[in-house]
Amino acid sequence: MYLFSLDSKTLNSICYVTPRSKDDPDEVQRILNEKRAREIGKYIKQENNVLPNGIVVSLSDEVKINPQANGKNVTLVFPEESGKFAYVLDGQHRLAGFKHSDGIVFDLPVVALYNADLDLRGKIFADINSLQQRVSDVLTLSLYYQIKELPKEESTTMDVVSKLNTISDSPLAGKIKMRDDEVGTWVTNKKMKGVTTPYVGTGGILSGKSPDAQARIIIDYFKAISELWPDAWGNNKSYFLTKPMGIEVMMGTFAAVCRRCDLNEGMKYNAQSFKNQMDTLVGTHIQLPGGGTISLDWRSGSISALSNKVGRSLITKQLSDILVRADSPEEEVD
Repeated sequence: MYLFSLDSKTLNSICYVTPRSKDDPDEVQRILNEKRAREIGKYIKQENNVLPNGIVVSLSDEVKINPQANGKNVTLVFPEESGKFAYVLDGQHRLAGFKHSDGIVFDLPVVALYNADLDLRGKIFADINSLQQRVSDVLTLSLYYQIKELPKEESTTMDVVSKLNTISDSPLAGKIKMRDDEVGTWVTNKKMKGVTTPYVGTGGILSGKSPDAQARIIIDYFKAISELWPDAWGNNKSYFLTKPMGIEVMMGTFAAVCRRCDLNEGMKYNAQSFKNQMDTLVGTHIQLPGGGTISLDWRSGSISALSNKVGRSLITKQLSDILVRADSPEEEVD
């Protein structure tokens, strides 16, 4: 095995991939994903880009290995004629990305096996792609936020999420998972970012307000929820309210609650206003798709059947409809 660096243009000129297919059943590589290659090309063109992971190749015996006098280094001598002498075991998409980089070229680290047989090539490819553990979404999001590499709107949303997790009187303080080693949290930063973005981002009900103001309103919203369902709040052994499902559902009804506050509370978004306008949801029942109803008390036994994506959407829609109908005198609300 040899370690060296080589510029991306030269490396692309000598490397090749034969994907595993019906015609080549003994090969090991996957088929190139052009979309992924274009995304890497876009990344290469960004400022401060770097591709630190080694490109792993298997050199054919057409390449000559000449030891140097110091006994520690070697010189790789490639045939004078052009050709492909390095089979790519890992990094084919990084190399292909340079074809979409508008001519940008820079050195890449290379790990080269010499004249490896098919079994060894297959083992290395399988080991690289099965034994490596992907970095968690929690850590990735936290790091990009920390180093200020998130798009502006995502960064603003994460400002709000961070405040929800750190402001002392927030019902969610310390309950949003920001690091992999945190225990006792209720919801990940990624999930909280996802359910918050529609309201603090462009066109959202809270857009135009500062992150401090946005966070304060959402804190008051969850204060109202915690007071309306006190038995369920924080009791994740018996209830779903403060599990990701409950937080997603209640954030899904946020817009409808705000509209009621606009109509009935003089556009005041505080804990008492939210509580007044959500009170109609306490004791309500959710209509099940196959008939029958369940009480919205957030108990694990009754509501767990609706914890999937379809079920969460169904609950959110029904709760929003109830809130809308509550201001329509011609209809009764259960």
